[in-house]
Amino acid sequence: MSPSKTTYRAIGIVLDVGIFLAVSTLAGLLGFNKLGINPTVRGFFCDDQSLMYPYRPDTVSTALAAILSALIPAILMAVIEGVHHYQSRQKGQGWNHLKYTTTCYKTIGVFLFGMGLTLILGEIGKLFAGRLRPHFFDVCKPDYGKIDCFRNNFSVYVNVGDQYCMGTDLSLMTDARKSFPSNHATAAFFGFTYFIIYLQVRFIWTRIYLFRPLLQAAFMGVALYIAFSRIMDHKHHLIDILGGAVLGIIVAVLTVRFVSLLPSYRNSSDGQYDIKCTDANRMYADKNIQAPLEMKEQV
Repeated sequence: MSPSKTTYRAIGIVLDVGIFLAVSTLAGLLGFNKLGINPTVRGFFCDDQSLMYPYRPDTVSTALAAILSALIPAILMAVIEGVHHYQSRQKGQGWNHLKYTTTCYKTIGVFLFGMGLTLILGEIGKLFAGRLRPHFFDVCKPDYGKIDCFRNNFSVYVNVGDQYCMGTDLSLMTDARKSFPSNHATAAFFGFTYFIIYLQVRFIWTRIYLFRPLLQAAFMGVALYIAFSRIMDHKHHLIDILGGAVLGIIVAVLTVRFVSLLPSYRNSSDGQYDIKCTDANRMYADKNIQAPLEMKEQV
């Protein structure tokens, strides 16, 4: 490789890493409200029962959601890529650290980059929508003596800010105005949608044909549990969950289709991209030749 190509490649890697760090940092700052940007202030009806639920702690904390939606899929993808790399080696060839790292960077790195973008989009939606959480009244504790809730015995829309709240925890009151969309649902459905597609392309275990769909269904079940736990905890309305799920799925599909290497793996005719757990298939993969048609039909 000529020095100029080496230089350009190094610059590209540095820029990619810089973009990844910038996206990750921005997602963290927005998620923990460290930029000082307040959400849109929306009013309410004093008799709105959807806002009267009690405040509860999280069943699935933000840290646990991050571990389930991002860390565990990333670790499993690293393991699967390691198996692929080991099986695709030529006889007598050692472990190619550069090739393995590059493959992980273009699959797992893209996955984490897409996760960061998804969370940023979700936080932007929260700030603009300003939708009140189901536990808003419990956190805000409105001073009804200063609010004109009814006119002619009819409930009217009250467009007031936190100055009419008797609650003392300002961070909770700010967070109570960030209900739509649910970023727990966004992260869960992005992470597991991407990972389910990844398993479909990269994990093929021919000895137990139903193991992969069972594994995919299990991960989707975890995503559903994370999302619906937010309703059980009175943190989100149903539409918040659905909005977050749709956002996560859309970004995951777009990331897979246009950014990651998964389409090229799917379209490849080389059998080395499949994890085959039969001696015959391993033999043909080692020799880098196509298996006979009748053997393919048996697989």
